[in-house]
Amino acid sequence: MPADVVKFGDGLELDRNSYELRRAGRALKLERIPLDILLLLVERRGGLVSREDIVAKIWGKDVFLDTDNSINSAIRKIRQVLKDDPENPVFVQTVTGKGYRFIAAVTDNGVPRAQQEDAGKLAMNAQALQSDPVISSDRVEKPVRQTGTTEVAPVSSTWTSWKLRWIVPLVSLVLLLAAGAYMFRVRARSSSAAAQRRVMLAVLPFANLSNDPEQEYFSDGLTEETITDLGELNPERLGVIARTSSTAYKHTSKTIAQIGRELGVDYILEGSVRREGGVARVSAQLIRVKDQVHLWAHNYERETGGLLALQNELGKAIAQQVQVKLAPPYGGRSTNKYAPNPDAYELYLRGRFYLNQRTWPEIDESTKCFEQSIEKDPGFALAYAGLADSYLANAIGSPQDFYPKAKAAASRALELDDDLAEPHAALGAEKADFEYDWKGAEQEFKRAIELNPNYAEAHFRYAWTYLIPLGKSEQAIAEMKKALELDPFSRMYNTIFGLTYFYARKYDQAEEQFKKAIELNPDFFVTRYHLAWLYSHLGQYQNAITELTKGRLLTSDDRIKIAASEDAALRRAFATEGALGFWQQIQRENEKFGRSVGEFDTPQVYARLGEREKALEELQRNYEERRALGTLLNVDPAFDSLRSDQRFGDLVRRMGLTPSAKAE
Repeated sequence: MPADVVKFGDGLELDRNSYELRRAGRALKLERIPLDILLLLVERRGGLVSREDIVAKIWGKDVFLDTDNSINSAIRKIRQVLKDDPENPVFVQTVTGKGYRFIAAVTDNGVPRAQQEDAGKLAMNAQALQSDPVISSDRVEKPVRQTGTTEVAPVSSTWTSWKLRWIVPLVSLVLLLAAGAYMFRVRARSSSAAAQRRVMLAVLPFANLSNDPEQEYFSDGLTEETITDLGELNPERLGVIARTSSTAYKHTSKTIAQIGRELGVDYILEGSVRREGGVARVSAQLIRVKDQVHLWAHNYERETGGLLALQNELGKAIAQQVQVKLAPPYGGRSTNKYAPNPDAYELYLRGRFYLNQRTWPEIDESTKCFEQSIEKDPGFALAYAGLADSYLANAIGSPQDFYPKAKAAASRALELDDDLAEPHAALGAEKADFEYDWKGAEQEFKRAIELNPNYAEAHFRYAWTYLIPLGKSEQAIAEMKKALELDPFSRMYNTIFGLTYFYARKYDQAEEQFKKAIELNPDFFVTRYHLAWLYSHLGQYQNAITELTKGRLLTSDDRIKIAASEDAALRRAFATEGALGFWQQIQRENEKFGRSVGEFDTPQVYARLGEREKALEELQRNYEERRALGTLLNVDPAFDSLRSDQRFGDLVRRMGLTPSAKAE
């Protein structure tokens, strides 16, 4: 059986399972036919692969096409990506008039080829020992050994023969057992790794074929609900990419192979929705990324009120196709037990659509949709869960107004259906950020993740609102990695991951992550602000000013108009008075425009200025008003100068945080 991973050359890897060629861990672009030919050449390395062999492997024996040009083109592309010179080949050798030969030395599954052959040689040697006519004969002639002038008689041939009859088979048996054990360990490691690897699936946005832009919310909402439903099938074996990253491919022209590589998935589900009156027609097809084979396709027609049942049916069919054993008993979303009012469900989908836009007007619109959905159907738990999430989004600006509302909505959702992950995660965030009930928050987050390990938001909130404030930095990093595995393109997750490293005081990793976040989402102003935090802490004030200004230019408020003048003022202040001038100018801006979450927090600025009393007053106000970022005082390096103050320690204790904790 061919090896799963073959390594050769300078950091090159050919992975049969993931169907890709990598250099130093980075996937190289190679089309399907060249990659298939390379797999064939490597599989038969050292041996001749004729053009007829290639045709039979790639196109089949009965092909009637002119394949010569296709083969030539494929070999050329292989050489280009391997940087192989056809005149002096290192990898692929042309055998004129015959075919091709792969000539590079390889390592299979991390075990050098020579070592793999050792076990076989041991077994062959053992068999040779048994079959050798000299060794296995009853009489063995032994020459006389001379010592000085005294002759020593040969050892008894009978005794020698008796030893050989028993010892040689015993040695052979030991060698055979050793060889077998070695091969078993190699295969066990390989099969164990394959068994532990989760299958990854991405659901691309369902195309809206209704010729009505107003129906976009419906196709987007169905996409999100399908993602959530699939994520609950068997999370230990099946990982599902979150909505944020999937929607990056809405109306994309990228191929399935490109999308698969970028998201790191094995399968892709794509589909479409046509809405006509009260009936929705849904088409879906499952595609295997490695060879773009369409494994399964089906068309569904349902009344709008039956779409939750449709999602359940889709989930079962897809799970069967990707050969994932469903976790017994299968239920998908627990709300499949409850058929909501069709109008209520449609309003719920519309609410999720607006909430996902993440702008203040759309968040307010989502709140209205969820409230209307509940009016239509007071027993619809998902509508309460959506309402809780919309209140949490608004709580950043008005914590006293919206956190209690979020708690009430999440609690009502759980009264109706305690098996929903979303309201558990929402309630965990409220308990951490508003009540400072750390034990209760932990219970809610763990329950949410237990119910749906594929719910990226649960991993994110667990890290951001619970683990980071408590100084559990290594756990926070691990949870953020899980969130990003499920939602790799999320601009907020990528930014907060940088902050996670910042609060863990891993500044090199923080800078690297912020830059990665900017590369993925260059227009997200929040990332620029937090990178400015990092640079200011490191004393790189010129870089901090640059990033702060870039962030202000990306906002949609009046700061854009004066960003250039603010930039000039900051640079003058720093040139004149150094770090003190920088922080004084930041404070003047805070007083002029009010406290702006995301730029520099007022308590941080006072602490940097050495104004201890004002810093402690602002921290106390954070505590009383439950302001955003208020729970991070014990890990924020800006407050290191205050940690010896008893008032700071008292505040930390009132919040239920460990007084001495910074980061693990």
